[in-house]
Amino acid sequence: MFFDEFIHFLKKEFHKLKHRKKKSVMSDTEEPVTNVTSEGKNFQYIDGRRYNNDEGIEYFFPNDNDEADRLHQQHWIMRYAFQCNYHAPIKDQLEKGIAVLDAGCGPATWTFEMAESFPNSKFTGVDVSFVFPEAIRPPNVDFEICSIAKDLPFPDNSFDFYFQRFLILGLTASDWEAALKNAFRVLKPGAYIEVTEPTLKQYYHAGPKTAAIQDIMSAVMLKKGLVPEAGPQLERMLTEAGFINVTVNIRPLPINHTNKIGETFWQDCSHAYANLRPMLALDTPEFEDPEVYKEYVKTLGDECTEMKTNMIFYVTNAQKPFEEV
Repeated sequence: MFFDEFIHFLKKEFHKLKHRKKKSVMSDTEEPVTNVTSEGKNFQYIDGRRYNNDEGIEYFFPNDNDEADRLHQQHWIMRYAFQCNYHAPIKDQLEKGIAVLDAGCGPATWTFEMAESFPNSKFTGVDVSFVFPEAIRPPNVDFEICSIAKDLPFPDNSFDFYFQRFLILGLTASDWEAALKNAFRVLKPGAYIEVTEPTLKQYYHAGPKTAAIQDIMSAVMLKKGLVPEAGPQLERMLTEAGFINVTVNIRPLPINHTNKIGETFWQDCSHAYANLRPMLALDTPEFEDPEVYKEYVKTLGDECTEMKTNMIFYVTNAQKPFEEV
C-alpha cells in the first residue's frame, strides 16, 4: 500500500510539472558557446551540459532542463520522506500571512508548493541563475537573481521565514559565513531560519566503492573551498551568525534499499552522479570515459543495496533573537 501510494504521488507531481512546463523559461542548447546576454544568464557548456559561468560562483551541477527535472523529483522524494515541506514551528503564521525567502530556489518546486498551500503568505525565491519559471507562477510569488553569499537585495528585517536546502555543492566556507550573516540581516527579530544539508564525507554503512567516490568528491570540493561536511557544521555556523534556539533533526535516508523511498532516492543519487561526472573527472581521469563512469555508478547502486547504505541529512532550525545581542 505504501509503495503504490508513493508511486501514485510521484506520477501526480510529474503531471503537474508537465502542465507548468508548457511555458518554460528557456530551452537548453547543445552548442559549446557561452551566453552572456544578461544577469543570471551567463552560461558555459561542458560536454553538452549548461553550467553557470558567473565569476565567483562555485557550483558543481549544471543548470539546464535535465538538472531542473532532477531537482523537481528530489524535492518530491524529500517531501514524502520527511512528510512535510518544512520543520520550523510556523504553520499558524504561514496561514495568516508572512514573508518567506527561498534561498537558492532553483526551479522553485518548493516555492510553488508552499505558495499554493499558503496563499496568504508572500514567497520570494532567489537564485544565481535564471532557472525558475517566469511566465507561470502563483500571484504570491516573486523571483530575484542574486547570490545569497553576496548582497541580498532586501532591506533589513524583511522576512519572517528563511528556507535553504542542498547548497552544499555551491557555497564555499566563506560563502557560508556571508550567506548566514545576510540571512540574519534580512530576517525580522524572532523569525526562523531552516537549513538542510547532508554530509558528503561519511555515510552510514558505506561500502568501499561508495566511500571512494565520496572521497574523490570531497577532494574536488575542498580544492574549490567548498564544505563536504556542511550538514554537521550547520549548528555551529548558525550560532556563530547570531542565531539562537538551534535544533538539529538528523535524518538518514536509505540508498537503493528498504522501501520505495530508498529506490527513488537512488535514482536521484545516480542522476546526480551522472551530472557531476565532468567535475569529478577533473580529479579522476578514468571518469572522462562516460561508459567507464556509468558502469562504476551502477556498481555503487548494487553496493548500497548490499550494505544498506544511508545518506545523513541535518535539518537545522534556528531563530533570530527578538533583541539583537
